[in-house]
Amino acid sequence: MRIAERIAMVAILLILIAGSAWLYFAVTYDQAEVRESVARGDYQIILESSETELEEKDWQVIYPNTVEVFIKDVPVQASVADDLPERIKGLSHTPFLPANVVKLFVFGTYGEHSIWMKDMNYAIDIIWATKEGEIVYLEEDVAPETFPESFASPIPAWYVVEAQAGFVANNQIELGDQIKLP
Repeated sequence: MRIAERIAMVAILLILIAGSAWLYFAVTYDQAEVRESVARGDYQIILESSETELEEKDWQVIYPNTVEVFIKDVPVQASVADDLPERIKGLSHTPFLPANVVKLFVFGTYGEHSIWMKDMNYAIDIIWATKEGEIVYLEEDVAPETFPESFASPIPAWYVVEAQAGFVANNQIELGDQIKLP
């Protein structure tokens, strides 16, 4: 093989290696940037509405995929957060939470499951429950101004429910009551 052919092969090999390295680091950087962005809360809820402000009657625009659950004997529509990005986002940046809608966090493992009020616009009640649905801890009327404080159950829980402030008191929810899932 001639020297020119060897130089050409080495050049092609270097270009392939450099291109592969560039692609690897570009993808890795983008993934890290997305993870950091999610962790910082740099996301927005895009509303499919021509109006800038929604009324409570339009709640399904903000919470489109809900399932009916019962907290004690109270039927509510639960917007389910069962993956990490949804659990991180939670109710942040939402303009309101109707009385008949809750955010249901499914963790899939027992733990304290801390909740904070990052980027919240209203107060909420927080309910922790076991895998069987037994309510084991409650925090009522948690205000946005409490951020960066976090709230956690001293008893390991499987689920966390965020409801409109006053939900627990108005419906006389107590420790030991049940959350019935579909």
